[in-house]
Amino acid sequence: MIKLRKQIALFLIMSMLAALLIVPVSADAAADTAQFNFETNTQGFTGTAGSTVAVSSEKAYQGNQSLKMTLNVTGSQGPFARLSSPAGLTAGSTYEFQVWVPSGASIAGVQPYMMDSTWSWTGNFVPYTNLTKDAWNTLTLTIPAGAKTPFNEFGVQVQSSGDYAGSVYIDSIGILGGTPIEVPNPAGLSDLRVNGTTVAGFTSKDFSYIAHVPNGITSAAVTAATIAADATVTITGGRNLAVGENAVTVEVTAKDLTKQTYTIKLIRDLPSGQGNRITVQGTEFYAGHERIWFNGANTPWDNWNDFGGDFDYDFWDTHFALLHANGVNASRVWITSNGEVGINIDADGHVSGATAAHWNDLDSLFYLAQKHGVYIMATLLSFDHMKNSHPSYDSWRKMLMSEANIDSYVNNYVIPFTNRYKDNPYLWSIDFMNEPDWVFEESKLPWENLQSLFAKMSVGVHANSNVLTTVGVAMIKYNSDTCTEGCQGNKVGDNALMARVGGNPQAKLDFWSPHYYDWMGQYWGNPMYMTPEQFGLSADRPAVIGETAALGTAGHTLTQDYVSAYANGWQGMMPWTSNGVDGLGDITRVGPAASSFYNQHPDLVYPSGISKNADLKDLKVDGVTVAGFDAETLSYSLQVPNTTTSIAVTATADPYATVVVTGGTALAVGNNTATVTVTAENGSSKVYTLTVTRAKSSNTALSELKINGQSLIALVPGKFAYSITVPNNMIVVYVSAKAASETAKVAVDPALSLVIGSNQVNVQVTAEDGTKQTYTITINRAKSGNASLSGLFVDGKSVPSFSPDNLTYKVKVPRSKKSVTVNAIAADWNAKATISGGSNLVVGNNTVTVTVTAQDGTKKIYTITVVRG
Repeated sequence: MIKLRKQIALFLIMSMLAALLIVPVSADAAADTAQFNFETNTQGFTGTAGSTVAVSSEKAYQGNQSLKMTLNVTGSQGPFARLSSPAGLTAGSTYEFQVWVPSGASIAGVQPYMMDSTWSWTGNFVPYTNLTKDAWNTLTLTIPAGAKTPFNEFGVQVQSSGDYAGSVYIDSIGILGGTPIEVPNPAGLSDLRVNGTTVAGFTSKDFSYIAHVPNGITSAAVTAATIAADATVTITGGRNLAVGENAVTVEVTAKDLTKQTYTIKLIRDLPSGQGNRITVQGTEFYAGHERIWFNGANTPWDNWNDFGGDFDYDFWDTHFALLHANGVNASRVWITSNGEVGINIDADGHVSGATAAHWNDLDSLFYLAQKHGVYIMATLLSFDHMKNSHPSYDSWRKMLMSEANIDSYVNNYVIPFTNRYKDNPYLWSIDFMNEPDWVFEESKLPWENLQSLFAKMSVGVHANSNVLTTVGVAMIKYNSDTCTEGCQGNKVGDNALMARVGGNPQAKLDFWSPHYYDWMGQYWGNPMYMTPEQFGLSADRPAVIGETAALGTAGHTLTQDYVSAYANGWQGMMPWTSNGVDGLGDITRVGPAASSFYNQHPDLVYPSGISKNADLKDLKVDGVTVAGFDAETLSYSLQVPNTTTSIAVTATADPYATVVVTGGTALAVGNNTATVTVTAENGSSKVYTLTVTRAKSSNTALSELKINGQSLIALVPGKFAYSITVPNNMIVVYVSAKAASETAKVAVDPALSLVIGSNQVNVQVTAEDGTKQTYTITINRAKSGNASLSGLFVDGKSVPSFSPDNLTYKVKVPRSKKSVTVNAIAADWNAKATISGGSNLVVGNNTVTVTVTAQDGTKKIYTITVVRG
């Protein structure tokens, strides 16, 4: 009651003093930027003492809506449209209120007011007579400089002069001069988090957000803090997240039941395995295990400096879907257009990182690229960064001109960018800079610094990922050692870059991506109608056309440009642009041309990534490629000698195919079949057949030669005549022989009675193929060397104890015996025995000798001592 009496007393005083002239104003349909614009809700204002308030589109000073204050009072009353516990009001400042009053109303006057923390009242009463009826009036209120905070109330009071049922309208409350009053929304949030991190770009006034969680996260904790302590929050969603986009709503209800809804598009990222990573094989690109041709386009920006700036999720979602539907499988996107937003760079050129909004927008870009199957060539910088056309250009020039600043950019931005997106296969390449030529020619900055930048960026990317790298050089004269006119050398070649980082081999671009526009043709020709090597590029890596007008080149349609670029060995083409950022074409030009190429080469534009290649690259027998080998030829013939009983068949195929070789061992004479079955990664197969003809044997060699069952002769390969001497006592021989080849036949002369001296036996071997070979064995039978006796007689009687091997004997005869007759029989009839002695015997010992001479001259002497008594 005390407070009410104070208000009534002050009201009367202000009524007596009021003399302010109020000038009517006209409604403005422009957007209402005032803090209290009532465009979405009552912003915490409530009606009291016979009034209610609501948002209405019936009247609006600016924008589309205002606060409608409906009165239903009897007699003299003072109803309020008030905001309790206002925040953000500044003591000493003047605030404007736009108030619309009807004509013929029982209203004594209107006053804006406020009460500070001590309930001290400040108001500015304006009599009804001073107000312009059925129009907007500007009222002002100056908050005393000594007003105590926190303030208790802020609003508008209408004083009735009698019974009255009607409405007044209030709009556009703000600081005099247009600066918004920062009065908190009673149903607003002061913070909004996903898994403990504030959503990117959060302000209490923005109600829609995008957030990302990794694919492995299936549930997210969404938390919210309200501005007003007595507001309540209801959160829906965030659990059981599907892969892709999930809706989360956060509804805030103020004490006065005012509601505000915040929404989060919560994206559970796609798995990194969804999509095929791009690699280089020779001068071609591969997606997974299949070749891909970049049927691409430039979509450089939607809104200049999109990422961390004015990023439009719906545009990129819709446009990527449109690109895919038109057969465009790749897009070149400028990650920062000129560096004004997104990357944190100071006035000295030091880069400390990037904003949360920049990363969050890029998270969305790469999610959408993966969602729609559009490979991204991410262009990180442009000559525009160093161009004297924006406030940050000098910072970027200082970055380039300092090795330390280059390091800060690489370490604090390039490497984090690479690591953040390297697992998304649709980041297929990083283009370090768009057209650095103009940095050199227009900004007059040296190539050496650009080379240091590119070298360090390349090392940073390659050391941390398998993402491919390039630089989009505008003019071939800076990308070539062999172009047709004005070559300045390859400024981004391996040697130039490695030299800037001590020869580090990671300072290397993975492919070339020169640009072409028709004005260049007079100097270097149209690259789509020549090979990359003819255009002046080294032929040791792939090359794509990084930019060319989507209108088509002079004298050609864009469809013809695509076809010719492919035919000449370019590995992709990126027309400028798919979304019409200038006058060089848009999707109406790119779409039909790209669709035409896709219709001719669907598997090359959208390969499955699973190899269908069941071709052999090589087929060898015993380490030598078979004659006439061709991947499309499935049958081959091969002759091998009979001595070859096994061949080693080896086959080289696609690295993702399996190869099974059957046959080639235990070759039979005649035809043998070996097969090579190649099964591609996708299960398709090819069978290569090798017919191996093993010749019949011509082998006439002997493995064994025996005489009378004994191996008396050592066989020597290639020797067909042998000689052997056998003893005299070998009268008959039987020669046996065995062929080295089981398929050969052997014929041997029959058993032979040997004569003394030379005897010949023939062995004939007939090979499997009919080849004959005769072996001659000369058997030399030796003369007898037997000089033994078989009998020795004296006077007809055998000497005592005769033995052929006993050469001395003693025989006694009577004294009367003056001679003896000695007879000797030679053991060998070819031997001759000569007897000496036996006559004129003396008394006592007498010697008789028998000399036996064998056929070969061998002699043996037998001695008989004849003792005469």
